[in-house]
Amino acid sequence: MSIRVRVIIIFTLLMVLLGATTLTLGLLYDSSTKLTHKEIQRLEALKLADRLRQSSDDLTRMARSYAVTGEQRFEQYFNDILDIRDGKSPRPQNYNSIYWDFVISGQPNDDAPEPAASLLSLIKAVGISEKELGLLEAAKTNSDDLVFLERKAFAALNGLFTDENGGLTRKAPPDPQLAADILFSDAYHDAKAKIMRPINSFGIEIDRRTAREVAVIESKINRLTIMAAILVLSTIIFVIISYFHLQSRLIRPILHLADVSTEIKSGNLNIRLQDTSNDEIGQLGYSFNTMLDKIQESLASLHKEITTRRELSERLDKNNDSLLRAQRVAMMGHWFWDLTNGHEEWSENLFSVYGLRDDVTPGYDTFIACVHPDDRERVERIQAKNLERGSKFSLSYRVVHGSGDVRHVTSHNDLNCDASGKVLQVTGLVQDVTELKLTEERLEKAKQEVEELNRNLEAKIKQRTKALEEAKDAAETANSAKSNFLATMSHEIRTPLNGMIGMAQLLKNTPLNADQELKISTLISSSQSLLEIINDVLDMSKIESGALELENRIFDLPEILIPLEATFGTLADEKGIEFVTDIDLQNHKLIYSDQTRLRQILNNLLSNAFKFTKEGQVRLSISLTTVNNTTELSILVEDTGVGIAEDRLDSIFDAFTQADNTITRKFGGTGLGLSITKSLIALLKGNIRVTSKLGGGTSFWIELPITLPSSEEIDSYYNLLNRPQQTDIGKLSILLAEDNPVNAMIAKAFITKFGHEIIRAENGQEAVDLFAQHDVDLILMDVHMPVVNGISATEQIRATDKGAYVPIIGLTAEAFTDRHEVFRKAGMNDVLTKPFKEEQLKEVIEQCYLSSLDQLRTA
Repeated sequence: MSIRVRVIIIFTLLMVLLGATTLTLGLLYDSSTKLTHKEIQRLEALKLADRLRQSSDDLTRMARSYAVTGEQRFEQYFNDILDIRDGKSPRPQNYNSIYWDFVISGQPNDDAPEPAASLLSLIKAVGISEKELGLLEAAKTNSDDLVFLERKAFAALNGLFTDENGGLTRKAPPDPQLAADILFSDAYHDAKAKIMRPINSFGIEIDRRTAREVAVIESKINRLTIMAAILVLSTIIFVIISYFHLQSRLIRPILHLADVSTEIKSGNLNIRLQDTSNDEIGQLGYSFNTMLDKIQESLASLHKEITTRRELSERLDKNNDSLLRAQRVAMMGHWFWDLTNGHEEWSENLFSVYGLRDDVTPGYDTFIACVHPDDRERVERIQAKNLERGSKFSLSYRVVHGSGDVRHVTSHNDLNCDASGKVLQVTGLVQDVTELKLTEERLEKAKQEVEELNRNLEAKIKQRTKALEEAKDAAETANSAKSNFLATMSHEIRTPLNGMIGMAQLLKNTPLNADQELKISTLISSSQSLLEIINDVLDMSKIESGALELENRIFDLPEILIPLEATFGTLADEKGIEFVTDIDLQNHKLIYSDQTRLRQILNNLLSNAFKFTKEGQVRLSISLTTVNNTTELSILVEDTGVGIAEDRLDSIFDAFTQADNTITRKFGGTGLGLSITKSLIALLKGNIRVTSKLGGGTSFWIELPITLPSSEEIDSYYNLLNRPQQTDIGKLSILLAEDNPVNAMIAKAFITKFGHEIIRAENGQEAVDLFAQHDVDLILMDVHMPVVNGISATEQIRATDKGAYVPIIGLTAEAFTDRHEVFRKAGMNDVLTKPFKEEQLKEVIEQCYLSSLDQLRTA
């Protein structure tokens, strides 16, 4: 953290603490003021309440004085007291308990009176509770009752007495004794007491209320006092801590920097600042240390450079000798020509390059005389032109030695010019390249020979390319022939196999004894194994020809794992081994991938694991991981089986290959499972790894990239899944077009068992005719039939108005997907591959019929 930030933080916190302290002290002062105000309010209220009591006493005093003396002034004083109390007359200044004493004695107050205000309004202005005000109002009311008795006494003095209605209208002689009796009667004293009791209760109530409010304020003052003490103490502690922090992080480093500067000034360049933290002081220390390092490096470099220059000076003399030797070896020489004074110098070896003696005087005429006569005019022209332009140049020419030998040389020349471009000096380097020239001539000849060889080679390559293209065409033809052969063989094998499996299923539904049921189950199992082998061979052929297509759609991954867990769990129980599954999909049940191929991969790997494991366990682990925004499905299949030798691991994914030559004999299999599995994983853009130890089990790791569906796609999937579906399709009239009597008998038996009626056609033409003659709900159409095949028959039926929406299901032993697409384009709603199971036929009939009803409603 920087010093600036530290200082800002320290002063900010200090200002916060001071602000909080000031605010707390302000609140404390406010609370103290409220406490004083409450006490003053109480005293003022009690004082005014006492005035109410005093006014009653003054009225009694004036009434009794009037009754005793009969002086009218006491009646006037009585009325003035009432008017002042009720706010009808101005209130005199200094209106206190002894005010009327001065008035009676004849000393009236000459001060300007205050504005008229009732005693109750003054009490309300002080601020009292409703209850307290009610007590004073009750006292005021009782005082008014007492005034009535006093006025009754005044009336008796004036000869007025109460009539039958209670009014003072009846006249009689004045009765001073009655007036005195009234003013000194028990009733008068009771009325007087009624005034004093509310006033007394008022004093008690206001004392209680004030005590409560004072207690609350005092509690608040105590809390604020504690808080203020804490804040003051915190401020002091913070100031102390801040001082030591700044002492440590700012003051001490600066003093240390001053000490280091003094040491450097004295010549000690080895001293360094110790503080190299990340704040400004640390950065300054780091920069200071770096500066010292640079200074020391510069001094060391300067010392080294002086030493080096001395050594270079010594080596330069040696290099001159070496240069001369090198020039002799390279058959090279240099020259210098100063055009300002005509002085010219040649190196020692240049004389030998030109074939001259060492005692010849160097100069331009000497040079030009050595140039071959045929090159002389060209050399002089090029030199003159470049000297005139002031540009460096190179040229090649021949020289003639005194012995008559002709040598090839190359000259490279550099010019030194003044600011106007005039040439001042010329420096040149001349090399004898006769041997290089001869070599170039030999290389040129060799190049021509190579070009001739290349032309011959290109002709051979073209011939070879043509042969390879012919071989490629032959290979593609062979591959196509292989695929056609496999498709044909698949059809020819699946057709009788459909009969075998179908008849076995029909037999299994008949009453059988235990031995017969076992044999039928064995027959069905063997047929299924044969079918799996055929499917593997076809899958391998599709993969090799690039015809295998993937179906990427949304599906429920745990749903496809349930039958696998059930199947292999039963197999584990039969073999006495443990089947462990560990599935962690992170709450993602739905994924996008090829459901069929994923199930095939898992089935192949688990089948292999169980095949080669006699004891221990087989583990299946599946998890979802996300790496670099890519979601992968990680699969681990490991077993404790026989394992694979290390030298055989690279070949287990080859087609028709087993880990060793005894596996087929011991465990069976075609050797296609792992090859197909690896190919399927590659098509899914995933990868597979394997580790194994002979006798120690095998582990297969698979990483498959997948796509997670969006929330909208998930909702759509579940809405479609939860949509109520009609499954009771009733009794249908089904047209079966099948030329093979065995397959026809099997299909008829299945359909009859489903509760439907059947009409059979033995070829495509008969199917078209029977469809025209009968009302048919659904058609089962074999593809390969005599007279008219199933494709043509389907097209003819679809061409009629009657056959536009009738569901047509193709029956075929062809397993290739591209062929199924041909059947669908011809008008078939779905295709069922032979051999098929009873439940497969029932499911496809129900689905196609219900789908056709939806299409018919839409149409």
